[in-house]
Amino acid sequence: MKICVVGLGNIGFNLFVYLDQKFPGEVIGVDVNEGRVKELRRQGYRVTADYRALTGIDVWLMAPSTGNQGQNLFSALEHMIICPGSLISIESTLPPGTMVRIREFLEKRGFKLGTDLFLIHVPHRVMFGVDKTVCDTPRVMGAFTKECLKKGREFYNPLVPLLVEVGDVRVAELSKVVENVKRYVDVAFAQEIYGFCVSKGISYEELRTAVNSKNNVELLATDWGIGGECLPKDMNFLRTVCSSALLEGAELADKNYRDSIQVQVGSDKEVWVRGISYKTGVKDLNHSRGVDLVRALEAAGNTVKVDDPLFSPDELNEAGFNPIDQQELNSQDPKVDAARVILDRHKALEAKGLPLI
Repeated sequence: MKICVVGLGNIGFNLFVYLDQKFPGEVIGVDVNEGRVKELRRQGYRVTADYRALTGIDVWLMAPSTGNQGQNLFSALEHMIICPGSLISIESTLPPGTMVRIREFLEKRGFKLGTDLFLIHVPHRVMFGVDKTVCDTPRVMGAFTKECLKKGREFYNPLVPLLVEVGDVRVAELSKVVENVKRYVDVAFAQEIYGFCVSKGISYEELRTAVNSKNNVELLATDWGIGGECLPKDMNFLRTVCSSALLEGAELADKNYRDSIQVQVGSDKEVWVRGISYKTGVKDLNHSRGVDLVRALEAAGNTVKVDDPLFSPDELNEAGFNPIDQQELNSQDPKVDAARVILDRHKALEAKGLPLI
């Protein structure tokens, strides 16, 4: 069996490494980013940027960043040398309606689904910082034919703890988007309640402890706003096909929350921002609202210094930030401390050095 993972970003590379361990010598990865490919080759991985080198592939696992209209996915499909009898699994999160477009694309190339080509949608699921691999959690699978489902079942059943099959591929397509948008709405609600607590002098953490003592309720912690790549993107996917005052309000609430963090600081101050990775415990600055906040505060005329336990001062410097000096971190001088504004990611509206808003 020859397996190819298409797209070697965070998700695709995680999948590639997992499968490479399960099927030594049978897995190859492809990515259009030649710099990324060269870097992975130096690390000893079997990867390429040339689709012409990918012949006789039995299983294609598609995990590229989708693009607003699935354009990255279709670009990959255009370049793939697809053999009759192969399985194509779309693992990328899709705008609703994309699987129908993929089916039409393949049928125009002469393939009949369920007979000489097997197409399935198994949207990836992973909580970085919690799950080790994208196969550690139950997965949903949908397809257009029973034969495609059978082929997908044969491949995925040995890999995942539970494979949830759905008879309508649109359900699989929508399930991942809804999961992420549900999370978006939950975070936006938490931010609203947190802001209310701050305005009334109520402890949000104590409120969370009280609320979360009920086993079917979870009031989430807050951060710099709703960041990362997936949640904002999938909110856009869903709002494109589902007109909803609730979803519109959640987006507006998040924007207002992020604006409030900046407004409380104002301008012409020294500001410390504590924690700028896109997510607590995950060493990644891409799509980070903490990074957005730093840049917005700098644009307002503030001098901003940053600290994050996941990054060394040199790494922060290299990324274009002004790290907090260790001597400053250890300073106990009240006069010096009072001269700056300190922002903590989980208490973003409770800036030290300023009155509460």
